[in-house]
Amino acid sequence: MGEAPDDPDGAVRIGFGGAPVVPLDGLASGGSGAACFLGVDPDLSRRFGGKSDGAAAFVRHSSARMRPWTRRYRPSAVDVGVLTGDAGDVVRGISEVCSAAFAAGYVPVVVGGDHTVSYPVAVTAAARHSDLTYVYLDAHLDLGFHLDASGDVHNGNFVAALAAGGAFREVVNIGARAWTTYDEAYDPGGPVTIVRDVDPGGLSFLSGRKVHVSLDVDVLDPVYVPNTGSREPFGATPEQVGRVMAWIADHCTVVSADVSEIVPDPAHKATAEIAMRCIHELVKERKTR
Repeated sequence: MGEAPDDPDGAVRIGFGGAPVVPLDGLASGGSGAACFLGVDPDLSRRFGGKSDGAAAFVRHSSARMRPWTRRYRPSAVDVGVLTGDAGDVVRGISEVCSAAFAAGYVPVVVGGDHTVSYPVAVTAAARHSDLTYVYLDAHLDLGFHLDASGDVHNGNFVAALAAGGAFREVVNIGARAWTTYDEAYDPGGPVTIVRDVDPGGLSFLSGRKVHVSLDVDVLDPVYVPNTGSREPFGATPEQVGRVMAWIADHCTVVSADVSEIVPDPAHKATAEIAMRCIHELVKERKTR
């Protein structure tokens, strides 16, 4: 499922966020809630062409140098590869890999290009975990109210499909700020609970819940992540997102996660490190005695 840079020590292959690469069939049971990273290279929806094709490989390579930190603070995190190929096959592969990660006691974390990758991860998680809340950090609401009514699920409307499916206790957005999100169509009473501030202070209602967490990096200000698909001004800082992720980790049960909307750009590798550090704040493996 792809290659990864060498470990600085030369012992193992290193992938997403400094996690070692292991074969999927080599996952040991008792993952203790550690992250199991899976990459998705193709842009699944192709609404804007294929500009995010190769995003997973980019993030994987650009964040591998985090290994010394990850070895110390997230020693059980693993990387099981990158999916490529036909979109339909990739979506099925996401579900299969997530199911295997669940069975081994890991928290599956999918790293993709366009935000559509969140859909199969969340649906797979909801089938396994009842009473699940879908939480997404995103500058946009992805409800599709301003888009065509083709019926296709894509990165501009997939949240509406998740909300309509009835598999989730609640769908919660954190950080919506695009101008269209202030349209009266999104007033209270809609399918999504909107928390505008990227701050743990407004999240107490989530305490104690099981959650799937989706990070669209455009929730961050483009000064920090210039290589994202739909940039919006007045965004969050990495520190703000990191604090929200840490709060969720400490007050909720994180069962799965995804991160998306990174456009490959060798001039802005730091975007990959910011995204992966935020995910590491979210998925903290349980300590065993």
